[in-house]
Amino acid sequence: MWGEFSKILVLLFVSATKFLMGPGTILASGYSPGEAIIIAIIGGVLGSLFFFYFGSWFFSWIERKFRNKRRKPKRKFTWKNRLIIRFKNRFGVIGMALLIPIISIPVSALISAKYFRHDRKSVPAYILSVVFWSFVLTYFSNPVINSIKQLF
Repeated sequence: MWGEFSKILVLLFVSATKFLMGPGTILASGYSPGEAIIIAIIGGVLGSLFFFYFGSWFFSWIERKFRNKRRKPKRKFTWKNRLIIRFKNRFGVIGMALLIPIISIPVSALISAKYFRHDRKSVPAYILSVVFWSFVLTYFSNPVINSIKQLF
């Protein structure tokens, strides 16, 4: 009993942090595609909510803490900053949510918390994105996992 519970907790953690690997790992652990979708959705939603709300709290705290204590530094425009701002302006929170499998839930949710914490579409966009990608990744991972299992 504790073994199965701890196994599911680890799979939820994998889905909450590195979502691209989540459904494949769940399928490789012996769960059916339906169970894999459910575990991936629960883990992904919990991770998205945790990192988004933690990021919102953290960035608000930083702004309150350091608002008047120092001069504003001269902004540095690096290629990474320009890329993030260009992507933010072009695709918004929905585009950031759709990037969950590529850049992982923590990174995506923290970037969204930085730039979109006051946008009411942020949390629903992440939940819908997790549900969508859970189905897609499970659908494409299942044949690969089954063929690998047949080799051994």
